[in-house]
Amino acid sequence: MKNFILILFSIGCALVLFLGNQQWKEKVQVKSRSTSAAMTERNQDNNPDEDSHKKLSALTKNWPVSAKALFKAAVQEERPFKVILAGSPALGNDESSWAELLKNKLESTYGDALEVTVKSYAMTSQEFIQEKKQNELAAEQADLVLLEPFILMNNGKVANDQASDHYSVIIDAIQSANPNTVVILQPANPLSKARFYPLQVDALKGYAAANGLTYLDHWQAWPETEKERMELLAGGDPNFPNEDGHKLWAEYLIDYFIAE
Repeated sequence: MKNFILILFSIGCALVLFLGNQQWKEKVQVKSRSTSAAMTERNQDNNPDEDSHKKLSALTKNWPVSAKALFKAAVQEERPFKVILAGSPALGNDESSWAELLKNKLESTYGDALEVTVKSYAMTSQEFIQEKKQNELAAEQADLVLLEPFILMNNGKVANDQASDHYSVIIDAIQSANPNTVVILQPANPLSKARFYPLQVDALKGYAAANGLTYLDHWQAWPETEKERMELLAGGDPNFPNEDGHKLWAEYLIDYFIAE
């Protein structure tokens, strides 16, 4: 009988020890999961930059694939993504110009992640090449260049085939200095009652397609009727937009560069 009691006592002790050990393991596991969850939440709270980077990258949705990748890399490297807006006096020369409106909007939206420079040249593409101004653009080693390649200044002065050669010289210089630079082309503003100028614009669009370059056709945003178009050119030099024309042009580009 004593042996039986001892056996029962031993079994009872073993059972108590087993249950106690299981309960201790469960507590440790719960505590470990809680600690892990807390650490994960803390890491998320301590890494707001990741969310900020994602939000900024989302704004570049419309950009060429290579430009989006360059921007993402620049943000991760904590350096400003350099943008140049270049072309003829069609860029404008005051705070109400499309170039300044776009520059201000880009820098206010992207903050320190993006830096914009405006470069305007009152010359034809031939004069630009002759004075080696392409080297000036190349020296900037920008990440992205939005180029209006002097098409309006070329009107009546430079033939389309010559202009195409000039575009290639400019782009080759830019990408020789920085092979990663993305070049985007756009025409200057429409003109009133123009006959040959639209053919030059078509040639520029064809050049972009043939060379795999992004072409921003802001003419889509301009009114089709002659009367409405003239209203956006009236009040100053009829070859260039007035304040309303610059605003329309800027809005088209802002919608492209800031995908909100």
